[in-house]
Amino acid sequence: MSFEQPVLWLGLAGFTPEQRDQLSSLLTLMPKGGPSWRVGAFAEADGWLVAGEKCRLVGADTLKILAGLPTERAVQLDLDEVDRPIAFALPLASSDFDPKHTFDLNSAASLHKALQQFESWLRPLRSQFVLGGQLIARESELLPGIYHVSQKGTLLAVMDFREWRIGISRRADPVDFEQAHWDRRPLEAHDIPSHFLRSSLTQLRWIYAQRTERDVLPPRYRSRPLYFRHAPAVPTRWLRDSQLLLLRELSVEGGDFDALQRRTGLTPGQLTRDLASLYFAGSVTTTPDKAGTSAFSVGEDSLPGKTHNGLTLAAAVAQLPGAVPRRDLTAPAQLGRK
Repeated sequence: MSFEQPVLWLGLAGFTPEQRDQLSSLLTLMPKGGPSWRVGAFAEADGWLVAGEKCRLVGADTLKILAGLPTERAVQLDLDEVDRPIAFALPLASSDFDPKHTFDLNSAASLHKALQQFESWLRPLRSQFVLGGQLIARESELLPGIYHVSQKGTLLAVMDFREWRIGISRRADPVDFEQAHWDRRPLEAHDIPSHFLRSSLTQLRWIYAQRTERDVLPPRYRSRPLYFRHAPAVPTRWLRDSQLLLLRELSVEGGDFDALQRRTGLTPGQLTRDLASLYFAGSVTTTPDKAGTSAFSVGEDSLPGKTHNGLTLAAAVAQLPGAVPRRDLTAPAQLGRK
């Protein structure tokens, strides 16, 4: 495929340092041309790879994954709440556990097959990525109203710039959007088919900014002071630890790119990616008059004890490496481990 592919993030659990190195080596052997898989924070990943020998069933629908690193704690998953693909490295600790996806840690072909299954599961997300990139590229030329995105007579998406919402066909393949036509339609054509995946145009842009390898942060965000406007209109669980820290920092005090890097301890690359996402969500600005007047806070659904994705929200922003404590920087952030 020649069109832009997203960066997709893998979370690892239960693997020893040697096994993690082995997985990293296998990932470099994956065929080119598809999504770029990279290892990231477990709770923030698009898909999970788990050491099968470290898994224990502690209930009918509860799985405990023993730590593989000295710095880790065990992870406990409610399998009914897991909302992302997960594959288990063989061997499995028990024959009582029969997962849908497994792979051989010694085989690049076996890992590739598992990741292909992940990519199929994540097809709606990959379609949103492609359409989000097109939206950002065309935004200056689009007019208010309704747009239908179709390919060879098949409706792929309905984009409503009046309500700022979108519906995407669950059956659409990412490549379909590269060959699709955008047709402006009358306001009466705003209905989204019931079987389409619904989201907002803000969420579409967020998905693209988080997963592109391109630098899409406007240049002025590297040279001017930055200010907090409002919380991003995306699900709370989409916010990474680094973004929560950055939002809380900016709501306390504005600052330019270099100052924010010093205050948060984020790398330039991570700061660029996070600011780009927050920019496309309208959460940050370089215009002082547009700055918000209230401090940033996360919603009730992300307080400690609440659950998302089969994990418990527990860690705080102030626990991030390099974080500089400033006035109650304790917004719950990371999906914790038991």
